[in-house]
Amino acid sequence: MIAGSLKHWTTERKFAHPVLRKAIDFLAETDFGVLEAGKYPIWGDDMFALLMANTTKPKEEQPAEKHERFLDIHLLLEGEETIGWQVQDGNSKPSAPYNPEEDFALFTELQDETLIKLKPGMYMVLFPEDIHRPGITEAIATDVRKIVVKINQDLL
Repeated sequence: MIAGSLKHWTTERKFAHPVLRKAIDFLAETDFGVLEAGKYPIWGDDMFALLMANTTKPKEEQPAEKHERFLDIHLLLEGEETIGWQVQDGNSKPSAPYNPEEDFALFTELQDETLIKLKPGMYMVLFPEDIHRPGITEAIATDVRKIVVKINQDLL
């Protein structure tokens, strides 16, 4: 997992893999204020962005997820969101088995989940070994607007 802020992207960009650069450059250069919710291609079916609006939920109501084929980059545009994170260590068992067509397994209980609070402009890069619980709140539910870039790991 990598956490960062678009405020620092121009100086941190040189440290990123070229595929991550392409994805985060897209996030940094796109005016999402003029776009509606939906799917936006970046590199065909291998890299695309999902622009969405959600309401955060208590941790107990939001399952965690893990992907096998795609990396995620979650960028918060509006609101506040907490994302739970844990490296897959074999101790946490999925509550729903891996669905290869949708590329996710779901988890309810995690052994060592770390909560990371995102504010607008902050992003998280989540790799296939990262179990993550997006869209949670530690207090009152809030509306968020965010974008998730999906990257096929074969590009790396």
